[in-house]
Amino acid sequence: MIKISTFQIQIVCPGCNNYVAVSGITDFDTCQNCGKQVNVHGVLNEKMFSFMDKTKYMNGYLSGSIEQMGSDAYKLLYSSMPPFCEECFAVIDENDMIEAVKSEKPFTCKSCGHKMPSRAADAALREFHPKAIGVINDSYGFDYAEKNINKDSMLVFKCMTCGAGLELTSDTKRTIKCKYCDNENYLPDSIWVKLHPNKEVQPLFVMLELDESDMNDSVNYFLNVTSLNIYKKHFDNFIREYFAKPFITPAFTAWLKTFLSAKNNEKVSFNMDITKIHKYFYDNLNLGLSSQPVEIKLIAAEFGYGLPAELEAGLVSDKDEKVRLGLAKNSSISKNTLKKLQADPSAAVSGEAKKHKTGFFKGLFG
Repeated sequence: MIKISTFQIQIVCPGCNNYVAVSGITDFDTCQNCGKQVNVHGVLNEKMFSFMDKTKYMNGYLSGSIEQMGSDAYKLLYSSMPPFCEECFAVIDENDMIEAVKSEKPFTCKSCGHKMPSRAADAALREFHPKAIGVINDSYGFDYAEKNINKDSMLVFKCMTCGAGLELTSDTKRTIKCKYCDNENYLPDSIWVKLHPNKEVQPLFVMLELDESDMNDSVNYFLNVTSLNIYKKHFDNFIREYFAKPFITPAFTAWLKTFLSAKNNEKVSFNMDITKIHKYFYDNLNLGLSSQPVEIKLIAAEFGYGLPAELEAGLVSDKDEKVRLGLAKNSSISKNTLKKLQADPSAAVSGEAKKHKTGFFKGLFG
């Protein structure tokens, strides 16, 4: 299953303390302001997410921002929403991303024709996440140079000592030696900025190939590790974004089944309270329930733990038989809902509901 993690990253330059817009999953990037190298590798693999397991975070469906101050300070915007064209913001089909990576060609937006570089996972990307298979819009990707070239501009700079013309490119260092008189020339800010214009913080779309065990491990991690309650808002952020623009993918549906059926670990103190996050999801689902995607209603009906009475009432009367059948399979529904399902006009639904053990027999047989 393919899961996309979207990053927008800035790292503070150790030379001038300005934020540098990171353009790729690389070892180093160049500060646009002073020309010093920024240790991208160290921040991505050692500092990012602080004490949290970066891999398990990326495997989950979360959205949020993290800002780290002090040494190797950085800002991170993260999202698990579908990838998009940075030009027209049209949603990108994950199969088109995979095709671009496999064919070693830039991704081309079907809506506006905008190109974004692509590359398959190398050692650096796999160190960032062991199950990464590729990335779109990365500075090391195919066609990156063509994307960023400005063919209408030309820079002319003369040696400060002898007046000879100096050849300047985007690879030119802040100091350049004249090949005629050997004088070292320090490029003024006006020239340097033209060579290295401030970059906007571009999105990096990292593709992961996951399985259900990765989803389970991610959810269990947040439920069983103390002091992670501070990331509850990242679950809430994603839920809010999701219901604004719902989508269906195999990876998300697998995650949702695990997430909605999860229960708190009562043995772990100060862990994240999953019931509060469930409630936020159910409240959003219940708003305009009839117009929600059938696949999401079905998963909530069958796997949802602790469904609110109002939501159960909506699901038990859903016009789609598959939703009612899923609810009939849920062992945590109320007795009132179970009675309604046992009287459902669908033989499949009523038959499934009658399999539930109630009263004395429920306690005896589980």
